[in-house]
Amino acid sequence: MINLSRRRMVLGTAGVLAAGIGSHLLGGGVFATLAHAAPPLASAVTMPDSFMRLSRQLTGMDALEPHLAQALYGWLHHAKLDTQLDALLALFSEHGDVTGDSLHQLLAQQPAEMAQLYQQLVSGWYLGVVGQPGSQQCIGFENIVSYQLLKNNLLPPSYAPGEPNFWIHKPAAAPQNTLEVNAHG
Repeated sequence: MINLSRRRMVLGTAGVLAAGIGSHLLGGGVFATLAHAAPPLASAVTMPDSFMRLSRQLTGMDALEPHLAQALYGWLHHAKLDTQLDALLALFSEHGDVTGDSLHQLLAQQPAEMAQLYQQLVSGWYLGVVGQPGSQQCIGFENIVSYQLLKNNLLPPSYAPGEPNFWIHKPAAAPQNTLEVNAHG
Protein backbone atom coordinates (compact mmCIF):
# COMPACT_ATOMS: atom_id res chain seq x y z
CA MET A 1 0.00 0.00 0.00
CA ILE A 2 1.29 3.47 -0.87
CA ASN A 3 1.60 5.88 2.03
CA LEU A 4 0.49 9.18 0.54
CA SER A 5 0.55 12.01 3.01
CA ARG A 6 -1.19 15.29 2.39
CA ARG A 7 2.21 17.01 2.06
CA ARG A 8 3.38 14.57 -0.66
CA MET A 9 0.12 14.94 -2.54
CA VAL A 10 0.34 18.77 -2.49
CA LEU A 11 4.01 18.73 -3.55
CA GLY A 12 3.32 16.20 -6.32
CA THR A 13 0.37 18.19 -7.63
CA ALA A 14 2.41 21.42 -7.53
CA GLY A 15 5.22 19.70 -9.43
CA VAL A 16 2.86 18.48 -12.16
CA LEU A 17 1.31 21.95 -12.48
CA ALA A 18 4.74 23.61 -12.67
CA ALA A 19 5.87 21.16 -15.35
CA GLY A 20 2.70 21.80 -17.35
CA ILE A 21 3.00 25.59 -17.11
CA GLY A 22 6.70 25.47 -17.93
CA SER A 23 6.08 23.24 -20.90
CA HIS A 24 3.36 25.57 -22.15
CA LEU A 25 5.56 28.66 -21.73
CA LEU A 26 8.48 27.04 -23.52
CA GLY A 27 6.38 26.20 -26.58
CA GLY A 28 5.53 22.68 -25.62
CA GLY A 29 9.11 21.52 -25.09
CA VAL A 30 9.60 17.78 -25.39
CA PHE A 31 5.88 17.09 -25.65
CA ALA A 32 5.46 19.35 -28.68
CA THR A 33 8.49 17.77 -30.36
CA LEU A 34 7.11 14.28 -29.82
CA ALA A 35 3.68 15.27 -31.04
CA HIS A 36 5.09 16.70 -34.27
CA ALA A 37 7.46 13.77 -34.83
CA ALA A 38 4.76 11.11 -34.60
CA PRO A 39 2.98 9.92 -37.74
CA PRO A 40 -0.60 11.04 -38.13
CA LEU A 41 -3.18 9.10 -36.16
CA ALA A 42 -4.46 6.20 -38.21
CA SER A 43 -8.06 7.14 -37.51
CA ALA A 44 -7.49 10.68 -38.81
CA VAL A 45 -7.34 9.48 -42.43
CA THR A 46 -9.84 7.41 -44.38
CA MET A 47 -8.45 4.55 -46.42
CA PRO A 48 -9.65 4.29 -50.00
CA ASP A 49 -10.83 0.93 -51.31
CA SER A 50 -7.86 0.86 -53.68
CA PHE A 51 -5.48 0.58 -50.71
CA MET A 52 -7.12 -2.58 -49.43
CA ARG A 53 -7.57 -4.10 -52.92
CA LEU A 54 -3.89 -3.49 -53.71
CA SER A 55 -2.85 -4.81 -50.28
CA ARG A 56 -4.88 -8.00 -50.81
CA GLN A 57 -3.28 -8.46 -54.20
CA LEU A 58 0.26 -7.91 -52.86
CA THR A 59 -0.16 -10.20 -49.86
CA GLY A 60 -2.43 -12.84 -51.36
CA MET A 61 -4.60 -12.64 -48.24
CA ASP A 62 -8.30 -11.77 -48.21
CA ALA A 63 -8.55 -10.98 -44.50
CA LEU A 64 -5.93 -8.39 -43.61
CA GLU A 65 -5.60 -7.05 -40.07
CA PRO A 66 -7.53 -3.74 -39.97
CA HIS A 67 -5.37 -2.06 -37.30
CA LEU A 68 -2.21 -2.75 -39.27
CA ALA A 69 -3.94 -1.47 -42.42
CA GLN A 70 -4.88 1.79 -40.66
CA ALA A 71 -1.36 2.19 -39.25
CA LEU A 72 0.29 1.53 -42.62
CA TYR A 73 -2.04 3.80 -44.57
CA GLY A 74 -1.74 6.51 -41.91
CA TRP A 75 2.05 6.34 -42.05
CA LEU A 76 2.14 6.40 -45.87
CA HIS A 77 -0.53 9.10 -46.24
CA HIS A 78 0.41 12.14 -48.35
CA ALA A 79 -1.34 14.26 -50.97
CA LYS A 80 -0.47 12.03 -53.96
CA LEU A 81 -0.83 8.64 -52.25
CA ASP A 82 -4.30 7.78 -53.56
CA THR A 83 -3.25 8.56 -57.14
CA GLN A 84 -0.12 6.43 -56.73
CA LEU A 85 -2.18 3.58 -55.26
CA ASP A 86 -4.55 3.68 -58.24
CA ALA A 87 -1.60 3.66 -60.68
CA LEU A 88 0.08 0.73 -58.90
CA LEU A 89 -3.21 -1.17 -58.75
CA ALA A 90 -3.72 -0.61 -62.50
CA LEU A 91 -0.17 -1.84 -63.17
CA PHE A 92 -0.76 -5.04 -61.19
CA SER A 93 -4.15 -5.55 -62.82
CA GLU A 94 -2.55 -5.27 -66.25
CA HIS A 95 0.44 -7.47 -65.37
CA GLY A 96 -1.14 -9.79 -62.80
CA ASP A 97 0.88 -12.83 -63.87
CA VAL A 98 4.29 -11.15 -63.44
CA THR A 99 6.25 -12.31 -60.37
CA GLY A 100 9.80 -12.47 -59.04
CA ASP A 101 12.58 -10.89 -61.09
CA SER A 102 10.18 -9.99 -63.89
CA LEU A 103 8.12 -7.99 -61.38
CA HIS A 104 11.21 -6.14 -60.16
CA GLN A 105 12.20 -5.35 -63.75
CA LEU A 106 8.69 -4.06 -64.44
CA LEU A 107 8.82 -1.85 -61.33
CA ALA A 108 12.26 -0.55 -62.35
CA GLN A 109 10.68 0.75 -65.58
CA GLN A 110 8.06 2.72 -63.61
CA PRO A 111 8.47 6.09 -61.90
CA ALA A 112 10.60 5.86 -58.75
CA GLU A 113 7.63 6.76 -56.52
CA MET A 114 5.72 3.70 -57.72
CA ALA A 115 8.58 1.28 -56.99
CA GLN A 116 9.11 2.96 -53.61
CA LEU A 117 5.42 2.65 -52.74
CA TYR A 118 5.53 -1.05 -53.65
CA GLN A 119 8.52 -1.59 -51.32
CA GLN A 120 6.86 0.37 -48.51
CA LEU A 121 3.64 -1.63 -48.82
CA VAL A 122 5.42 -4.99 -48.87
CA SER A 123 7.69 -4.01 -45.98
CA GLY A 124 4.79 -2.67 -43.94
CA TRP A 125 2.57 -5.71 -44.44
CA TYR A 126 5.20 -8.46 -44.22
CA LEU A 127 7.70 -6.97 -41.74
CA GLY A 128 5.65 -4.35 -39.89
CA VAL A 129 8.44 -1.85 -40.59
CA VAL A 130 8.18 1.43 -42.48
CA GLY A 131 10.65 4.17 -43.30
CA GLN A 132 14.11 4.46 -44.73
CA PRO A 133 17.11 2.58 -43.28
CA GLY A 134 18.32 4.44 -40.23
CA SER A 135 14.93 6.02 -39.51
CA GLN A 136 12.65 2.99 -39.61
CA GLN A 137 9.61 2.58 -37.40
CA CYS A 138 7.81 -0.55 -36.30
CA ILE A 139 4.04 -0.31 -36.88
CA GLY A 140 3.13 -3.95 -36.31
CA PHE A 141 4.51 -7.18 -34.92
CA GLU A 142 2.27 -10.15 -34.14
CA ASN A 143 -0.34 -9.06 -36.69
CA ILE A 144 1.98 -8.83 -39.72
CA VAL A 145 1.39 -10.98 -42.78
CA SER A 146 4.54 -13.06 -42.27
CA TYR A 147 3.23 -14.39 -38.96
CA GLN A 148 -0.33 -14.78 -40.21
CA LEU A 149 0.88 -17.09 -42.98
CA LEU A 150 2.69 -19.31 -40.45
CA LYS A 151 0.31 -19.12 -37.49
CA ASN A 152 -0.90 -22.71 -37.91
CA ASN A 153 2.67 -24.06 -37.84
CA LEU A 154 4.61 -21.88 -35.40
CA LEU A 155 4.10 -20.48 -31.93
CA PRO A 156 3.32 -16.76 -31.85
CA PRO A 157 6.69 -14.99 -32.03
CA SER A 158 6.17 -13.00 -28.85
CA TYR A 159 5.43 -15.91 -26.53
CA ALA A 160 7.75 -18.44 -24.93
CA PRO A 161 6.79 -22.10 -25.32
CA GLY A 162 7.07 -22.77 -21.57
CA GLU A 163 6.81 -21.28 -18.11
CA PRO A 164 9.18 -18.46 -17.05
CA ASN A 165 12.81 -19.60 -17.06
CA PHE A 166 11.83 -22.92 -18.65
CA TRP A 167 15.16 -23.02 -20.49
CA ILE A 168 17.22 -23.42 -17.31
CA HIS A 169 15.84 -26.91 -16.66
CA LYS A 170 17.21 -29.93 -18.44
CA PRO A 171 14.61 -31.25 -20.94
CA ALA A 172 12.88 -34.48 -20.07
CA ALA A 173 14.33 -37.50 -21.79
CA ALA A 174 12.51 -38.40 -24.97
CA PRO A 175 10.79 -41.78 -24.82
CA GLN A 176 12.78 -44.49 -26.53
CA ASN A 177 11.28 -45.70 -29.75
CA THR A 178 10.92 -49.35 -28.90
CA LEU A 179 10.19 -51.06 -32.13
CA GLU A 180 10.48 -54.78 -31.64
CA VAL A 181 11.72 -56.76 -34.54
CA ASN A 182 10.38 -60.25 -34.80
CA ALA A 183 13.31 -62.55 -35.42
CA HIS A 184 11.09 -65.33 -36.58
CA GLY A 185 9.57 -63.19 -39.21
